[in-house]
Amino acid sequence: MPLSSPVTRRVRNGLLATTTATAAVALVFALSPAGEPVASAAGSAVFVADPGGAAAPGAGRAHGTAAEADAADRAARTAAAHIARAHRPSPGSAAVDSSAAGSGETLAAGSAAPGAGGPSTGDRIVVGSVAGGYQQALAGTGVPLADHAYAFFTGNVPQAQMITVSAAGTPWREVAAAGPGSTLYGQIVRWAQTIKARGGAVMVAYNHEPEGHDRLELGSAADFIAAYRHVETIFDQQGASNVVWTWQMTAYAFRTNSSSDQYAARWYPGDDWIDNVGADAYNWYTCGAGSNGQYNELQQIGDPVLAFARAHGKKASFPEFASHANADRTQWLGNAHQYFVRNQDILTAAFYFNRPPTLAANADCRWGLTSASEFGALRQMAQDTAHFTV
Repeated sequence: MPLSSPVTRRVRNGLLATTTATAAVALVFALSPAGEPVASAAGSAVFVADPGGAAAPGAGRAHGTAAEADAADRAARTAAAHIARAHRPSPGSAAVDSSAAGSGETLAAGSAAPGAGGPSTGDRIVVGSVAGGYQQALAGTGVPLADHAYAFFTGNVPQAQMITVSAAGTPWREVAAAGPGSTLYGQIVRWAQTIKARGGAVMVAYNHEPEGHDRLELGSAADFIAAYRHVETIFDQQGASNVVWTWQMTAYAFRTNSSSDQYAARWYPGDDWIDNVGADAYNWYTCGAGSNGQYNELQQIGDPVLAFARAHGKKASFPEFASHANADRTQWLGNAHQYFVRNQDILTAAFYFNRPPTLAANADCRWGLTSASEFGALRQMAQDTAHFTV
């Protein structure tokens, strides 16, 4: 997938007419990421531009007060971070990273460029297991696998090819309003700096499956989108340009009715903010809350997800995928293998959910692989090095 980023897209759309050398200054008045407030959300926000590029309150006038000057400074730093992402070298190259201005720091060969949608793997699909059953998957398959880990901003940053992180039970409005000096802001900065220092591309998802249970407790779709954009902005300001921003939803959200409050498009942060469209895809069969007993191949579950990704010019992934235990699960995994291969042009990663359910309502679901043939099917993916990598 060609290099694409928030700034390069806006340049093509004619919303920005400036050179790289002057962009960090010009963007203070011409651009903020999709109209994000450049001051706190506590009633004193100064908007720089709206998503359509029209002038907005605060644009084109001198910043006279200290608060406005501070807001302008933060806008400039955000703009500079997006510029750094836009001019990052393509995968496989070794060149100066513009996010480390003047440092002479170079990118490791093979690092993914923003918009690439996943780690640079020669277009092979990363295959692995979700944490909580990762060691069992390693033991059962007998081969190396990629790891998808989960954590909170309060904790340490896991070592994994994909990391899903959230602020636990903090409402999304509070996440979106977290500013310098706050504990949460400091935690997000620490995460950004840690991932940046590791080098190499890392898939990062903020607050997976927001349209599920979380929407009942943490806020609305608009609140989630604001929180997502704010977290990504903080990472950008720290120069963490090796992050592949992955939007992790349920596969159900892509096939439900558009009038549903769980409909995926309602929760989409926007093309400028997402590198990879991810969905957790499950063959529930006879288990879980609301199961209708229907057996679904992964293709039936995944096709709407891939269609959405293609429509938005994005790569796609399955951060979680699994089938409830049944006599045909080995074949289900074999069919999933072939489905992945057929869609290798867009898929970047897939992690089997080899662990017990995490919600009480789904306690009867048995996702973990148990038989030698089931583990063998996952092993065959990992060993199909023409199409997969770990």
